[in-house]
Amino acid sequence: MKNPQSLKDYLTILWKEQRPFVMYKIPNSKRVVLYSQNDHELHTTLNLDCDGFVFAPFDLNKTTYFIPRANKQEFSVLEKSEFNSDDSAKSSEDDKTKRDFIVLVEKALKEIKKGKYKKLVVSRKTDFISSKSPISVFMDLVSLYEHAMVYLWFHPSVGCWLGASPERFLSRKGESLQTEALAGTQPFDENKPIQWNAKEMDEQALVADQVRNVLTSFFPREQLVEDPVITVRAGNLIHLSSLFVIPSEKPSIDVLAKALHPTPAVGGVPKKEAIKFIQKEEGYDRSFYTGFFGLLTPEETKLFVNLRCAQWKEGVYSLYLGAGIIDGSEPELEWKETQRKAKTILKVL
Repeated sequence: MKNPQSLKDYLTILWKEQRPFVMYKIPNSKRVVLYSQNDHELHTTLNLDCDGFVFAPFDLNKTTYFIPRANKQEFSVLEKSEFNSDDSAKSSEDDKTKRDFIVLVEKALKEIKKGKYKKLVVSRKTDFISSKSPISVFMDLVSLYEHAMVYLWFHPSVGCWLGASPERFLSRKGESLQTEALAGTQPFDENKPIQWNAKEMDEQALVADQVRNVLTSFFPREQLVEDPVITVRAGNLIHLSSLFVIPSEKPSIDVLAKALHPTPAVGGVPKKEAIKFIQKEEGYDRSFYTGFFGLLTPEETKLFVNLRCAQWKEGVYSLYLGAGIIDGSEPELEWKETQRKAKTILKVL
C-alpha cells in the first residue's frame, strides 16, 4: 500500500487490490477502525476463538468467517455531511413483492393462531440498483447513524456487506457480559409523544423471556441483572429494549452465543421450530442477515445482530428486511414496517 493519507485512501486502495478488510464504528464512538489483510486468505472459526472481527451467518451450521486484527488502523469519525444520492437508482419493488410478503405474514399468523408458535420473524429481500460505491455508502452511514454499529465487510471469496445495526448481541469487558432483548418498532417522530401499544410490548416481552430462560440455564437467577425496558432510537425508528448483565467467567462466548442465537428478535418462539418455518417458507437464503458480527478479542467482545444491512454485488444492493409476527399482527402494517426499515440504507443510496 502506497502511503495512504486518509480513511478513503485506505479503503479505495484495498478495494482496488481486492484485499479483505472490515471497517467499523461502534455505537457512540468518535473513532472508526480498519482491519485489513495483506493476502487473500479466508479465515474461518468453529468455536469463536479468533482474534479479530467475526462475521457469522443466520444458520450457524454454515461457515463463520473472521478478519484478523493484525493490520489495524484508526481514524476520526467523519464530519456530518449532505448525502449525495444516486438519482438513477432503481428498486426492484413491485406489487408482487408486496403480495408475496403479505402471504408470508398471513401464513405465519395462521400457524401462530393454531398455537404452534408464539412469535415468528419473517423477512424478505429486495434489490436496489445504484452506481454509488459501498465505500461512499459506508461513509454516509457512519456520518448519519451515531448510535448504531456501522460496518463495511469485504472478502473476495465471501462478498461485500454493510449496515448500521441497532441491536447488541453479546458484549464483554472486564467481569461481566451483556446481552439485549430488542423488539417492537415505531417510526420516530420528535413532535409526538412515544406510546407503545400492547402488541409491541408483548413482542418485546417474548424476546426478553426467551433471553432470560437461556441465561438462567447457565447462571443462578440471582446473578442475572435485568434493566427496565426503555425506548431506544435507531435512525428513523424506535424500539423497546432491555439489557441483561451476567458474570463473564462461564460459559464461553461460543457456548453462550450458540445458545442465544437466533434470539426471538430475529427468529421466533419456540426457537428450533421457528427456524424450520423460516427456512421452509421465506423462499430465500438469509445468508448473513440476522447472523451476528463484531469485535472478538481476548480483551473484549462486542457482537451485534446483523440488521439494517445490505449485500453489494456488481452495482446491486440487496436489502434484507424483517418483521416480528405475533397474534394480532396486521399484514399491511408489517409490510409498512419493512419499508420503514429499508430507509436506513435507502436514505444514503
